[in-house]
Amino acid sequence: MSEKCFHCGDSVVGKPVVFDEKQFCCNGCKSVYEILSSNDLNNFYAFNEGSGVKPTEAVDHKYAVLDVPEIREGFIQFENDSIYQVTLFLPAIHCSSCIYLLENLQKITPEVVSSMANFTARTIQVTANQDFKLSQLAQLLNNIGYAPELRPKDKLAQSVSYDKKLLLKLGLAGFAFGSVMLWTFPEYLGLDETFLPFRNLSSFLTLLVAIPVFFYSAQDYFKSAFKGIRSRSLNLDIPIAIGIFVLFVNSAVSILMLDGPGYMDSFTGFVFFLLIGKWFQSKSYRSMSFDNDPKAYFPLGVHKKTEDGEEIVLIDQLKEGDRLEIYNEEVIPCDVTLLSPKAVINTSFITGESELVQLKTGDKIYAGSRIIGSSVEVEVKRTTDRSKFASIWNNHQQDKPNSLALNRENKLTKYFLTIVFIIATAGGISWFFIDATRVVDVVIAILVVACPCALALSFPFVYGNAMRKLGKNGFYFKNAYEVEKLKVIDYLAFDKTGTLTKDKTDGVIFSSELTQKQIDELFALTKQSVHPYSRSINQWLKPMVKNGTNIYEFEEQRGKGIQAINEEGECLKLGNEAFTDIEDAFSGPIFTINDILIGGFSFETQLRDGTMELLPELEKAYELALLSGDQDTDAEKFKSINKLQMFFQQSPQAKQQHIEEWQHNGKQVAYFGDGLNDSDALKTATLGVSVTDDVFRFTPSSDAIIKGDSLQKLPAFLRFGQQADKALKICFGFSILYNTVGMTFALLGYVTPLFAAILMPLSSITIVFLSTALIAFYRIR
Repeated sequence: MSEKCFHCGDSVVGKPVVFDEKQFCCNGCKSVYEILSSNDLNNFYAFNEGSGVKPTEAVDHKYAVLDVPEIREGFIQFENDSIYQVTLFLPAIHCSSCIYLLENLQKITPEVVSSMANFTARTIQVTANQDFKLSQLAQLLNNIGYAPELRPKDKLAQSVSYDKKLLLKLGLAGFAFGSVMLWTFPEYLGLDETFLPFRNLSSFLTLLVAIPVFFYSAQDYFKSAFKGIRSRSLNLDIPIAIGIFVLFVNSAVSILMLDGPGYMDSFTGFVFFLLIGKWFQSKSYRSMSFDNDPKAYFPLGVHKKTEDGEEIVLIDQLKEGDRLEIYNEEVIPCDVTLLSPKAVINTSFITGESELVQLKTGDKIYAGSRIIGSSVEVEVKRTTDRSKFASIWNNHQQDKPNSLALNRENKLTKYFLTIVFIIATAGGISWFFIDATRVVDVVIAILVVACPCALALSFPFVYGNAMRKLGKNGFYFKNAYEVEKLKVIDYLAFDKTGTLTKDKTDGVIFSSELTQKQIDELFALTKQSVHPYSRSINQWLKPMVKNGTNIYEFEEQRGKGIQAINEEGECLKLGNEAFTDIEDAFSGPIFTINDILIGGFSFETQLRDGTMELLPELEKAYELALLSGDQDTDAEKFKSINKLQMFFQQSPQAKQQHIEEWQHNGKQVAYFGDGLNDSDALKTATLGVSVTDDVFRFTPSSDAIIKGDSLQKLPAFLRFGQQADKALKICFGFSILYNTVGMTFALLGYVTPLFAAILMPLSSITIVFLSTALIAFYRIR
């Protein structure tokens, strides 16, 4: 059994890094432990063993942009001559140990005055001295394993905001409902004339707390109903507004006439449960980026060449002709021409092509491309707003098919309103001949009992619970209406690169055989580097390592390669042609020992884990298609999937056209993609799902986001969609039964205020219980 890293809990493969009689998987984890230990923060490990986070590569230029005044201003929330306050987004926050460490930053450096972490929003608010640069603060967080994601305060506020007004309305209605139930409880037990003063007092108290519920908590339903009537389009808020109005007015008149509390408990309970359902419906995942600004994918600032050297400028300030220095792993924010002798770029986010592209001086590079390896110098040809990236992003705005739920609600509203008004009219006419004094009471009773509270609550509670359950399993929906589409999907289309396949660097191939000693030494060498190629090679070697080994004098030349000395004094090198002095040998990193060629690496596409089990299961019930921007070199991997239609070399427009054609033939298409090149397809599909390995980072505009490792659960998610539909039908069935029974009793004149007061909250509570139980006890598997 392998040892666990004392800091992060990962398995230690090969020779562990030992410090203070503890074992670590890498020098990064050891360094974080040293920082914590030297600052008396060892309690970090007392909360959760192995709960630390591996630090990422410390790149000076990455956080230097935070010291540019225009950029810094976008992050600072408050400052004076001595201190400043900033809130940063930290995706790595995951447990109580994180909170403990982050709220004790002042023990690591006295320049931090105070820090407060928010676990739910994954943010930290830091107050620091003015002489402690914002870039230094970001670098400190990076060094202890909590690399901040650079979101200016306006974007951060959007990502963590919530509807405070809705919560206030909900709280007010909840308080009123509880108070009214408490004050009217003796009424349920029956009061004789001896207690009339008490009943009148409690009735006036209920009116007092119900007034703000009527005028504030319920105002959105009145506004929606008014807009519907004004535009001559019926919506479900019209009967809801009528029910709220009738309940309140009838109860208020009853109280003012000293006839008891009326229906005030039903009124406040009705509004309270409606708002709970609305809260479920509006609640979204604060850190999800469904409709992100395309510029969020770019760095905040770039390094611009000047006569005096180099300066950092905002990407909005770039002009044609500016010369820039773009570093390894940075995204180019505009269309440029390469000035350096050569460059390696990754364009998969734009084109869908997974191949790394090698360029030479004079070649054009489009915005959205990522530099791999050595930094390069480029010249701006088109600014960010005029780039090809921007044109692709802006070329997919179109209307989605109408929501299934909204269409159903429109039909339901028309039928419901028609039936209620017919029954109310018939009841009024009938009772005019039976007992004219009871006409008003009967009509009001019908309108009150027939109030569609149960119908209105069914959808938001069923699909609100469903949305939350799916989110816990890595499938995040924009809203509850999109969840309902799972039940109608009959055609599944997938992008290939980044969706069904992993990153290109995950498929490692070495040109020759490695001895066990070379495997152990190469593993030790790559373990010290954070370059993408080194990390991929290290993960590839991990299962083959048998013996630990030491390396010495480790050195990394950024963008070129890494080297070290083994226990026999031999020089190990892994890098490009210039670094290893091996010319025109391999497309990937080259491995040498004492300048003797051992072999070279290349990388091929690798399917995501479980893909070949996922697709055969899906083809039993769905039609499948693969829409890829790549060449057809990977077609062989999918030949065993009989029903899978494959289309390669597809442009963004071609993908969109395929989906439109299938929809024209009556298919309900769900499309799964990951790049900007998929935006047109995601917007066109009935359900557009963005696949990502990091839900906190930029994703194309979509209806839902699914984590890459949750994609293999897709059949279970689709079955769950059917279960949610069944739960909704059960709730609707109960609602219809309730309305039928309630209106029948009201029409016959048997509905009293006491009966309605019991029946209406009971129907709402039953819907809450049914919808929650039917979803909560279903296992997604």
